Amino acid sequence: MSVGRILLFVALVLPAGQSSGQDSLQAAKDLYASASYEDALAILTRLERSDAPVEVQQYRAFCLIALGRLNEAEQVIEWVVSANPKYAPGDMDAPPRIQAIFSRTRHQLLPDIARLKYTEAKQALDRKDRHAAMAGFGSVVELIDAADAETRRSLDELRFLAAGFLDLTKAMTAPEAPQPTEAAEPPAEQAPVVAPPINVTPPVAIRQMMPPWIPSDAPSRQAVFTGAIRVRISATGRVEGAEMVRPVHPAYDRLLLEAAMNWEYQPARRDGVRITSEQVVEVQLKPRQ
Repeated sequence: MSVGRILLFVALVLPAGQSSGQDSLQAAKDLYASASYEDALAILTRLERSDAPVEVQQYRAFCLIALGRLNEAEQVIEWVVSANPKYAPGDMDAPPRIQAIFSRTRHQLLPDIARLKYTEAKQALDRKDRHAAMAGFGSVVELIDAADAETRRSLDELRFLAAGFLDLTKAMTAPEAPQPTEAAEPPAEQAPVVAPPINVTPPVAIRQMMPPWIPSDAPSRQAVFTGAIRVRISATGRVEGAEMVRPVHPAYDRLLLEAAMNWEYQPARRDGVRITSEQVVEVQLKPRQ
């Protein structure tokens, strides 16, 4: 699952003047509590707008799980987690099984959500929208700090960057000291306080050989396939792990993952010190000429 997936939920809207007071979130909750899952789902689907849209989608997921429609439920849960990564259903709202699904989905999506929020915050900083940048970088730090230990380790570098940009943005928006009310000699000019720059150098490939592409069927020999692989690079430049971000081809993905473990890089550096990092490599398979 990926945050990049766009999930669209189409609501059925009653014609103007025909809206019923029965179409409310509370009515749907009551029907769900009485095990009338189909009726509750019908009301939730008709709720085009709500004061609590995340809660509406939460109960959609509850109903879909109760009806055994797990694939649809997972898509709804993805939307809920993407819209509010810190949201979790309470013990009173959902049984442990449903809470576990929400927790698993959050664990899977959080790295992509954090990276997306970091990118948005950086874009806000580039266009000098400092308030949005501070909120975005702060959100990235909070998300990573609230994650499990394994996820925090994998996002350590991203957190470092987000925290650095957050401090830099705060320094840029610090309020000026109030001017004295009485006339006084102007103070001597002082150099402005500037946060130290963050000097991070990305990894550089030394050996990145792609496995040969020898398709066994005619359609594959004539088509173009694209995908991407993410590699985790140690401070020594060796690849410690690899995963497919976007599959290339069922017959090629395994070969690519195996080959990636033999790639070698000049490691990333932070202020001249070697550090672990991640890199996404785009892959394209073309027909032989």
